Amino acid sequence: MRAADVLPLVAAASIPLVFLHAMYQAHAKIGPLDVYSSDVAIALTVGAAILAGFKFGWEPLARGRPLWVVAGALLAFFVISCFWRPLELPTKHLVTAAKTIEYALLAPAIVLLFRRRVDVDRFLAVFVAWAAAAAAWGVLMFFAIVDDPEGPRPGQREVSFLGHQDLGAFTGAALAIGFAAIVLAVRPRLALVAVIAGSLGVILDASVFAYLGTVLAAVAAGWIGRRVGTLTLRRALAIAGILVVVGSGVYVLRGSDVSNYLSFLGITPATTSVAGQVETGSQRTMLLWIGWRMWRDHPVLGLGFERSNFDFKPYLAAARRRFPNLPAEAFPSDQHRWGVQNLWMELLADTGIVGFALGVATFVTGLVLALRRAGQRSFFALVAAGFILVAAGTWNALGLVAGIPLDAVMWLGFGLSVVALEVA
Repeated sequence: MRAADVLPLVAAASIPLVFLHAMYQAHAKIGPLDVYSSDVAIALTVGAAILAGFKFGWEPLARGRPLWVVAGALLAFFVISCFWRPLELPTKHLVTAAKTIEYALLAPAIVLLFRRRVDVDRFLAVFVAWAAAAAAWGVLMFFAIVDDPEGPRPGQREVSFLGHQDLGAFTGAALAIGFAAIVLAVRPRLALVAVIAGSLGVILDASVFAYLGTVLAAVAAGWIGRRVGTLTLRRALAIAGILVVVGSGVYVLRGSDVSNYLSFLGITPATTSVAGQVETGSQRTMLLWIGWRMWRDHPVLGLGFERSNFDFKPYLAAARRRFPNLPAEAFPSDQHRWGVQNLWMELLADTGIVGFALGVATFVTGLVLALRRAGQRSFFALVAAGFILVAAGTWNALGLVAGIPLDAVMWLGFGLSVVALEVA
């Protein structure tokens, strides 16, 4: 086989490892670094991309210059902000920043690797097939045919072989592929598998924010379909029906959490005590409040990259007064470094308005590139927009966590937005 055929397959072959929870991967410790199979897969993908650059040229990267500028500035700011406290050696934070940069390299890597339509089609086929496998494994967990990491828990939220939020983001991205195919009336078989796998995965993960991301992806697909004249009533109803089914499934698995949160906000009468509960809407609200206070005290440059996970103690007393009904274990501690658990708020807390602006600019730039090209009936561009929007929604449930499948969804979306500028 020719290099033009082999090299793009490296990216496709990396999908099963990149979208796999760390507990199932081979692991080695090298100094302060934890190296997993997914790191090796990404390194091979980047290596293949460099080889493709030398062999076929670097010109494809030039088309994404605006995105590379803002994303590069964001990543550089992450590294620089590790040194806000020069007397403290920021080894731990630099390792996290390095892992973030590692996953970010997926974006330019696929731009160099995917130079033909068939390259992207093969990649998306493997992506959807692995999402189908994740959804199927999640179904087996749901019916207690196989155990999840906590043992048999039939009828509850499931993680498949990824983890909470990551399963929703990964299968949500697959669902976004289905939405793009439906709206543009292309690749019907891929669309069918993507919709089934994506819907099951998002329901089983039952992440409200992953579902929010899929809604955003559906809205973007509908908007583009209307602009290019391919959104028929039948297709619009199909997408709306999928959203209703998926949303209903998420609500069935998360209904009690939603009710408790509305009660916590005082919107509905009190039903269930929040005592003993963590990782709920009420706890997330408290963590957001702490992040907000951190940003108010450090508005321009923030505390420093990843510092909100560690520098929470000055805010604990005020948080306990503000949220007196939350249990002790809901508050951050040395044993439970919950973090802010929201990317957008953590950008403000850790990197201030400068880092937040760069983060938003990165998402907006990638999304604008994708949607402009999608307006020319580009399936790949609409898929890229879907990936970006699913990630943007899901990040509301997680802070700056590097080296997870959600990172890969985000950076692959950015990369595909540039790929689509040349590959129709």
